Amino acid sequence: MPLVKDMMDLESVHMAYLSESLDICFLSDELQFIASIIEGILQCALDFRSCLTRGVWDITHDQGDLLGNISRINISQVHAIKQKFNKNLKELHLCYLKSPKHVEFGLSSFWGYLNYNEYYTDVGNEIGRYSFSV
Repeated sequence: MPLVKDMMDLESVHMAYLSESLDICFLSDELQFIASIIEGILQCALDFRSCLTRGVWDITHDQGDLLGNISRINISQVHAIKQKFNKNLKELHLCYLKSPKHVEFGLSSFWGYLNYNEYYTDVGNEIGRYSFSV
């Protein structure tokens, strides 16, 4: 932490902290585009969950009716969600490729957490191969 000698130093350190916090959370004006992509990915997760109608995965029901449960999933809706997810992931990957790689926080470290097992290594080339298939 920088040494604060007077109120001007305190203000300067505080403003630097606020600016860095906005960048870390993708809330700054420059990173708003990335935040909207991440929101789109999270919305896909919520939309996918809504495809699974109530009781589809309830293990207390008869296991013999598994096909009946699966048939209640709206496959066309799942496919549309998959396309949105792929589009958002490609956009996020393009932003990652353009972002600085040697910073403590930011998109580079976020992508590292998202891709911790290198599941999306070839996201730019073969994204359909790595996301869930229908």
